[in-house]
Amino acid sequence: MLNKILEKLISTVKGASAAVFLDGDGEFIAQAGDSGSDVRFLGAWKEIHLDQIKDIAQRLGLGNVHAVLFSHDQGNELLAPVATDYCILLFLSPYSDLNSAMVELKSAIEELKKEIE
Repeated sequence: MLNKILEKLISTVKGASAAVFLDGDGEFIAQAGDSGSDVRFLGAWKEIHLDQIKDIAQRLGLGNVHAVLFSHDQGNELLAPVATDYCILLFLSPYSDLNSAMVELKSAIEELKKEIE
């Protein structure tokens, strides 16, 4: 079911190429789209960044982190916590509509939360 949620996410976000669901240690749980091994490696690496960003935001009193955008020449990566010990990473083309991606990502997060509870 987790893969279906991720497949739905990348099919509804124009320009999405892959989505990876990770645990709090950056370990791969599920994936849809591009199946390159680099996608899993990047997911683990980005999860470490998310933990650091959440810690910094908390120490500075900035509130909860809902998503982090990494923007590169080749595209964008949208990373969001799903629950305390999980996160999702969505790979997007540089021309993807980020507002649309955030709306669909929030929906996928709610579905993922139901599956892991």
